[in-house]
Amino acid sequence: MRRQTTKTTKVAYGLKAPDLPAEFVQQQLSTLVDCEYYARYALSQSSFSGQKARNISFEQSLFKHVDFTTTNFPKIHLVDCRCQGCDLANAEWMEANFHRVELRDCHLTGLRTIEAQFQDTIFHGCSAAFAQMAQITCKQVRFEECDLSEANFYEADLSGVLFVNCNLTNADLTKARLTGADLRGCKIDGMRIGPTELKGATIDMTQALAFVRSLGIQVATTDTTPFE
Repeated sequence: MRRQTTKTTKVAYGLKAPDLPAEFVQQQLSTLVDCEYYARYALSQSSFSGQKARNISFEQSLFKHVDFTTTNFPKIHLVDCRCQGCDLANAEWMEANFHRVELRDCHLTGLRTIEAQFQDTIFHGCSAAFAQMAQITCKQVRFEECDLSEANFYEADLSGVLFVNCNLTNADLTKARLTGADLRGCKIDGMRIGPTELKGATIDMTQALAFVRSLGIQVATTDTTPFE
């Protein structure tokens, strides 16, 4: 069957939007199977909670309010997919691969995607507190209006990632790569990061002062009298 697609478009900051089809498969799924390939599915209100499957692939698919809680899908592949209002709380998607994927208003609390790869991926309005995203690799990725408090980005490659109005309170960015990343306007109270990790990143003046104070350095204005 000839693949019917819409024209791939560009979204803000150079990210490529998912290339979704003009028509979807008219079929429901209840169980996912190892190494299976699923294309052109539109799933709404479905539940896969607690299921386990390896190396499954979804391409050109749309998920609305789908329950993926506590799923275990190592090496899952999502290509040209959009997730709207889905629940991935405490799911384990280790070494996942996301390519041209949008996650909007999704519940990602406690999600584990260690060593995952994200390309042309946008997270918008997602709750991802305590997410485990250590050692992930990002290329053209944007987090917007997301709660990333207590998230773990240990040794993650966040080069060029845009964090827009995100909550990074107590997030762990130890040994992360942030060259070209932009954190301006984000809450970074208690964020674990050192000057080496921040090299090449962009932060605003308020964040810079907070970071300097976190190092135990006192910041004074030029008109302060030293011995007052």
